[in-house]
Amino acid sequence: MLKAFLLLCALVLPPNLRAAEPGEFSFHHEGVLGTSLDLKIVAADAQQAAAVEAAVLAEIERMRKILSTYDPASEISRLNAATGTVPASQELIEVLAGYDWWNAKSGGAYNGHLGDLIGVWRAAEKAGTLPDATVLQRTVATLRVPAWKLDAAAKTVTRTTAQPLNVDSLGKGYIISKAAAVAAAKAPQGFLLNIGGDIFAGGRVWKIGVADPKSSADNSPPLTEVNLRNLAISTSAAYERGYTIGGRRYSHIFDPRTGMPAAGTASATVVASSNAVANALATTLCVLKPDEGLAFAKTIPGVACLIVAADGRQLRTANFAPLEDRPPAAAVLPGTTPATPAATGGAWPKGFQVTLSLTLKTPTAGGGGKRVKRPYVAVWIEDAEGKRVRTVAVWGNARKYLPDLREWWKIASADPAWASTITRATRSAGSHRVAWDGMDDKGAPLPPGTYTVVLEVNREHGTYCIERGTIACAKAAAQGKIAASAEFSEGLITFGPPVQ
Repeated sequence: MLKAFLLLCALVLPPNLRAAEPGEFSFHHEGVLGTSLDLKIVAADAQQAAAVEAAVLAEIERMRKILSTYDPASEISRLNAATGTVPASQELIEVLAGYDWWNAKSGGAYNGHLGDLIGVWRAAEKAGTLPDATVLQRTVATLRVPAWKLDAAAKTVTRTTAQPLNVDSLGKGYIISKAAAVAAAKAPQGFLLNIGGDIFAGGRVWKIGVADPKSSADNSPPLTEVNLRNLAISTSAAYERGYTIGGRRYSHIFDPRTGMPAAGTASATVVASSNAVANALATTLCVLKPDEGLAFAKTIPGVACLIVAADGRQLRTANFAPLEDRPPAAAVLPGTTPATPAATGGAWPKGFQVTLSLTLKTPTAGGGGKRVKRPYVAVWIEDAEGKRVRTVAVWGNARKYLPDLREWWKIASADPAWASTITRATRSAGSHRVAWDGMDDKGAPLPPGTYTVVLEVNREHGTYCIERGTIACAKAAAQGKIAASAEFSEGLITFGPPVQ
């Protein structure tokens, strides 16, 4: 369960952008379980922190070899290739048993063998037409048949259908739960583990931001913030991934009962004792209708949830609000327009903003055979005279490398106020969106006109690139582009309502 651009993210600024907490160490890795990993550890020294990091990564790798459907050598892949009864690890049995429990509890809204259904929709997108009703009906019928039989005592699994098993949703949460247990044992003072937006906050209180599904750019303000200690949090949403057919966007989250993409719920955030529970429930709540989902969540002991309906309504369990760090945003009632981060003061058309959609490339090796690390990225806005007017985002984990963003640093080093507007580092790999609301660095609205979006990227052991693209910000929607480079694909700049 992927949360694209941004579903949950830790809002504690990376240590290069604030005074570091005593004994707090940060680590980042790309390509972990198909996304990025951010790990903060409270430790006595760097050596202890590195030992905790190594133990967490080792546990994740151990679990990946069991549950990764992308690795043909993994245990779940071998099970998918088997036809009879096969031995199974305790971990795989627990994950499959978890699917059985959630499937029964949700009345079929949660399912662990959606491989054929996903294939049907991928083929439909490629063909440019919706799936054939007969094919969809036949596929859904197979989902009602149990896909496996477990013998926990004998530790065996028998596949009962030809449907490929896909345990990515619950499997990811289960892996994070295992890794968090390792971190808790070795770093009891505190740790924050974030893998692609699925987070466990351990040891001490951590502040976590919940992304707004109506404004999901990487640098958008959160919908709300929660304070968590020894708890997991996960968000599922439909706005990041999906299928485009006939000009319409469909969610990647499917209702196994109908075979259709889920609709009606924009996002669901769940707080629970483990990531396995939080992840499974968040996905289920995106399948169920919002009011139905809220009622269902209340039947699961020890969880709290926030559901954002497609019409903007916010539904909370009673125990979610006490976790919030500030008063929640007012719910948007049906028939009204949700608030957007657009400029005020009438400078631009109401609700308009500039959005940069970009994809950072992921090289496999750097100069001299060194491992390529996470890129440092700066995005800023210049007016028609070439004067910078707003920092949009700067991402990076170590302050000492920020000067390698040459053009940005020329201005930032001489203008501390501008440098202080750095936003938090993005949490995920791949595609990203950042938004500009038409304000300058002092919060004043800028006039309509032509502006330049500057994208500068430098990667340790990688390549330095800088490109610019212009966009007309007047009375009508407009588009522009930023040329591709060695570090990023061609970027799309849009002026108009927020991009979802």
